[in-house]
Amino acid sequence: MTFFGESQAGDFVKFVESMKFRFLNKTIENRRFDYQPMHYDERKEWLNQKRELYRKMENNELSAEERRAVLRDNLRKEYGRAEFRKGQQRTSNIRILILIGLIVALGYFVFNGVDEVDTIVKKLW
Repeated sequence: MTFFGESQAGDFVKFVESMKFRFLNKTIENRRFDYQPMHYDERKEWLNQKRELYRKMENNELSAEERRAVLRDNLRKEYGRAEFRKGQQRTSNIRILILIGLIVALGYFVFNGVDEVDTIVKKLW
């Protein structure tokens, strides 16, 4: 007594064999995506905006609101540059004061002799 008919049994056997071989012979393939890498260049974007701004200025297409925005942007940038210069000047002044202190200390040791260096170092420590 068979549960399957002749054709069904043959189909089942073929199915099992195909599953066996498919399982053993199946190779893993890489997944492929349509990924296009994008790069945002802030400087390039800024340059394009500047070009558009100057083109509008040449053609007198700037509105009053845009003129105010340009002026505001320029003032903001200048303020940032001024703050940067102040910081640079401050560090430069500190560096000069340290160098002057070292030169004065070196001059003191040269004019008073090297023998007193040991006594001054001992007093400091």
